[in-house]
Amino acid sequence: MKNYSFTYDLCVIGGGPGGLPAALAAARLGAKVLLVEKNGYLGGNITLGLPLLGYLDRNGRQVTGGIAQEFIDRLAKEHGTWGHARCGLHDSVTVIDGELFKLLALDMCDEAKVDVLLHLETAHVNVECGTIKSLTFYGKGNEVTVKAKLYVDATGDGDVGYLAGCSYDMGQEGTHNLQPPTVMCSIIDFHEEEFFDFLDKHPDMIAYSGCKTTEYKDTYNVDQLRREKSHVFLGLRPLLRKWIEEGTCPVDRDTLIYINSMHPGEVFLNSTRLLRTDGTDILSMTKGEMRGQKQLLPLIQALKDHIPGFEDIKLGRILPFMGIRETRRFQGWKTLTGDDVLHYRVPEDTIALGSYIIDIHSAVDDSTINRAVEHPYGIPYLCTVSKELSNLYFSGRCISMDAVALSTIRVMPTCMAIGEAVGTAAALALKHNVGPKDVDIEELRDQLLKQKAILA
Repeated sequence: MKNYSFTYDLCVIGGGPGGLPAALAAARLGAKVLLVEKNGYLGGNITLGLPLLGYLDRNGRQVTGGIAQEFIDRLAKEHGTWGHARCGLHDSVTVIDGELFKLLALDMCDEAKVDVLLHLETAHVNVECGTIKSLTFYGKGNEVTVKAKLYVDATGDGDVGYLAGCSYDMGQEGTHNLQPPTVMCSIIDFHEEEFFDFLDKHPDMIAYSGCKTTEYKDTYNVDQLRREKSHVFLGLRPLLRKWIEEGTCPVDRDTLIYINSMHPGEVFLNSTRLLRTDGTDILSMTKGEMRGQKQLLPLIQALKDHIPGFEDIKLGRILPFMGIRETRRFQGWKTLTGDDVLHYRVPEDTIALGSYIIDIHSAVDDSTINRAVEHPYGIPYLCTVSKELSNLYFSGRCISMDAVALSTIRVMPTCMAIGEAVGTAAALALKHNVGPKDVDIEELRDQLLKQKAILA
């Protein structure tokens, strides 16, 4: 076995939406940063063909700026995005080219002098007296030990916090059932205008027609889909409900979701629902990945057989890993709640805003709850600071919050805003030689505003 050992100011684990901005923000402020990622590229879920939801609030006001917006500005110069589009269901949709994002992420890390290690998973966390002393990573027969002053767990599932023995919650309140993940694929040779003509004749096939658990504006219609290249289609509910009643539905959900692609004739299907799949258990994940992949061709064939515009579609590619909606949430010095979200609280220690809808995919059946969030809410700094380890931050969807708050925070622009704030806070903690809990909030907010973050 090969053995490597490194020492850094800050080690960020996870190069996706919660980790990449954290590493960039800290390095730009002078910290010596190592970013560790399990894949062979950076970006995580950003690269899957998923839309970036939540840059704009329900009223069209931008609530996420900073590094998250910098990604979009730089992609636009390379024709890698159409920018932000308003949406009557998701508030806003931003479609990007995930492959160009991978390259952009590497360029930005090079510019900021962020060191990157790929193909590594956390294997061991060495904790002494409530402080992480080192992390051990493993990959391809290589063992890598990293010693740092501060650590950011941006793994999504909180792998570092879990291995360190930190307290966490999972699942919906009262049941602990997890929102199901999805195996996604792209399809090619889709005829968009033919499908839109079909929707003109069958308006009940768009969105959640007749569904009492979903709130959306009447502006979510075929005109919006035609007008905005950055769009997500949700619908075909009457057809899928009919298939469910007949026992012929190829997926465990009552709607079809596709995300438009930057490439003509290609869309991404986000329509498998892998009930009772635990994204923290390797046996459950294996079964989920296999079950989801096996559903793709039957779904494609059903669309070919029944829906105009889909008659010539072919499988493009199966995305490299499941999209996980919900796993562990760790204990911080503060906890964001659904009540905070629904009352639009923006406390004085806010370090990022959220505004995406409350979006809960049922863990037990084919239904979904969507509830509008009318105004932005604030995410407090201490939700990102571990209450049990003195030098650990959480970033992204594993911060301290309840299950309802998770259902709105888990979108990628919000996770990126949290990540930038965490990286900035870490740099300030290092500069002043204090622990994460003792970072001056006013100085942190001032610095974030200088970086064009949006806090109110």
